[in-house]
Amino acid sequence: MAISALPAWPLILFGVLEPAALVWAYFITLYDPQQYYADQAPQSLRSDHVFAPQSLSLTLQLGNVFLLLAAMAVICCFTTHAEIARRYLIAVALADLGHIYSVYGALGDKVFWDLNQWNQMTASNVGVSVFLHINRLLTVAGLFGKLGAGTDASKKSR
Repeated sequence: MAISALPAWPLILFGVLEPAALVWAYFITLYDPQQYYADQAPQSLRSDHVFAPQSLSLTLQLGNVFLLLAAMAVICCFTTHAEIARRYLIAVALADLGHIYSVYGALGDKVFWDLNQWNQMTASNVGVSVFLHINRLLTVAGLFGKLGAGTDASKKSR
């Protein structure tokens, strides 16, 4: 009996590794929200920022979204319904583009295209989002195997 409509690699990536990274990001925002906030832009772009209560609230809310996304990833990846997995991957692929654009918007054209100015957070935000986006599209396109191929069609009608 299949545990997912996803082929093996996408299931490991989107159902295990990505949720684990999101839970880790959740704990990082809780552990040191001020540092997490400060790391969102390379040192060269930072001004003497004030970590206002609004900044703390937004940082902790972002951490909460990480935890929510981790749960959604597990639920949508460990389903035997291929259409749920496909729609989830498409929705999150679109969100990947929004994530990359948010970094672009914060850094501006000059810094965004100059990788030498990036910090570790910028490289992670953009690099991981691009990697996941490409893998999501390849999964939906069937390059890793057909969605739902391991599920029994007679059990889908229940």
